[in-house]
Amino acid sequence: MKALKIRSVLKLAFPACLGLLLLALAVTNARANAGPHGGYTASTDACAGCHRAHTAAAPKLLVDAVPNLCFTCHGSSAAGAATNVTDGMYEGVGGGNLLAGGFVNYQGLPVTSTHSVNGTSQNAWGSGVNWVSTYDCAGCHNADSGLVWPGAPTWGISPNAWPTYPGRGQNVTMPLTCTSCHDPHGGRNYRVLQQRLHPPYTQQTDPPGYVLVTSNELGGQNPNQAGYVPNYTNPKYRLGLGDWCTGCHATYHDSPSINPFNAEDGQGLVTRYRHRMNIQLGALTTALPLEDPSGNGASADDQLFCVSCHFAHGTNVAATGLAANVAPANDSSLLRVDNRGVCEDCHKK
Repeated sequence: MKALKIRSVLKLAFPACLGLLLLALAVTNARANAGPHGGYTASTDACAGCHRAHTAAAPKLLVDAVPNLCFTCHGSSAAGAATNVTDGMYEGVGGGNLLAGGFVNYQGLPVTSTHSVNGTSQNAWGSGVNWVSTYDCAGCHNADSGLVWPGAPTWGISPNAWPTYPGRGQNVTMPLTCTSCHDPHGGRNYRVLQQRLHPPYTQQTDPPGYVLVTSNELGGQNPNQAGYVPNYTNPKYRLGLGDWCTGCHATYHDSPSINPFNAEDGQGLVTRYRHRMNIQLGALTTALPLEDPSGNGASADDQLFCVSCHFAHGTNVAATGLAANVAPANDSSLLRVDNRGVCEDCHKK
C-alpha cells in the first residue's frame, strides 16, 4: 500500500517536473550559430526545435510557418532568444537597442517604415539594371527556371513599371520573410545572413562570386570562428554588408547609372545619379556606423556603406517637411535620423 502511494505521488509529480524542465530549456537564450542555428552534432536535438518528421504544420516540415516560427523565439515576450526583433530590443545582459531596428516598434515607438517580413510584396528600389534581363532578377529567379531564391518564389515586375521598357531597370516586387535574408541553419556570414547572394560588386567573396559578410566582434571575423561572441547593440561592422544589400538593390553601387533607369518617381526613364558607396570618409566625421576593414577602430580606412544611413529591419524616425512623401518610397525609407538628418551628420552645412 505504501509503495502504491509513492508511485501515485511520483506519477503526479513527473509531469510537473517535466514542465519545469521544458520551461528551463525554453528560457535558455540562443544566439546566432548556436542553439538551433548551426553547431550541429551527430546526436543534435536542434532539429526538433523547428521541424517535425511526420506531424509538421507547415511546409519544409516546420512546426509553424515563417515568420510566426521565428517570432516564437525572436518576438515580443518570447523566451527563446534575447534578440526581440519585433520591438528592436536586446533582452540579454546589459540590454539595449538592436542594431537593425525593429519590425513593429523601436526605442518604444511605432516604426514608420520596415522591410517586409510576413511575405507581403514590396518594391525592391534600385533593383535590376545590372542583370539585363527582361524582368530583372525575376528573369532568372522564377518558378520555371529552377533558380527560385529562398523565401521569394514569386518575384515579379513592379506594377508601376513602364510596359514599353520592361527590362530597363524597373523595380521588382519581393514577398520577403525572415528566411529570405537569414539562413536558419547558420553559416559563415555575420548574423547568419544568406550566403547565396551574388551581388554585382563585392569586396570579399566566399566562395568566389558570393559575398562574405564579416564583423569585428569578439573572437573573430565570422560566426564559425572559435570564441566568436556577437554584439547586438554596438556596431562592429567589418566588410561585406553593403555589398550584400546590392544582391537585391543592384543599381545602388552605380553612380551614375549604367543605363537610363525608371525609379518610379515620376521622372521616367533617365540617367540616375547616386551617392557613392563603400567609400572612405577622409576628412568627414560622423556618428553614423561605418565599416572598419582593418578592425582597428576609428581610422582612415573606415568606409560608408548601406547600413551607415539605413536600418535593416525598421525605423521609428519621422519624415516631415521637405522629407515627407519623397518618391519613390514615400516614407521614412529605413533611415537612422529624422527627415534627412543622415546627410547633415556627414556633410555639416
